[in-house]
Amino acid sequence: MDKPLFANTQIDLAGLPRVADVTWSPLERAYLRVQMWSLYLFRLLILGIFLFTAGVQGDMPWWLMGVISGGWILLLLLSTFLVYRGFRIKGYAVRNHDLMYRSGLLFRKTTVIPYSRIQHSEVHQGVIERQFGLARLAIYTAGGSQSDLTIPGLTKERAEQMRTFVSEKVASDEEE
Repeated sequence: MDKPLFANTQIDLAGLPRVADVTWSPLERAYLRVQMWSLYLFRLLILGIFLFTAGVQGDMPWWLMGVISGGWILLLLLSTFLVYRGFRIKGYAVRNHDLMYRSGLLFRKTTVIPYSRIQHSEVHQGVIERQFGLARLAIYTAGGSQSDLTIPGLTKERAEQMRTFVSEKVASDEEE
């Protein structure tokens, strides 16, 4: 009997692993402070520029400046709440065959990158992150100039450790 050239058997969906069973590692608590510093520096800088410009020009009524400033501060408080709540959801998982990251408060996102698709990885530190001893692990796959996955809020040591692990995993997968 002739063997078929192509077979595409269906997989039983009940046997697939559940994402709900993944144990997520939380981001470092200091990353929440990094996010808050970034948020406040930007928003308060914009508010300061607005107030300075409006004060120098002098043609805007004081009550309108107060309403705009109050609205800006309300947006700042709402942003603070959203950043805090979103921080609690973020997490990562290092598994045998892939790396996972989840985020999103209103729109949840889970990214899974198999080691076999990874081209290289990098560790990045911004100015504020450096002050808190934190770093980001960026994972790149083929065909893109930007990272396909970035895990923020890691200690510098953890980010370097994960980068080394991913590099070794990619190298061992290529040898097989």
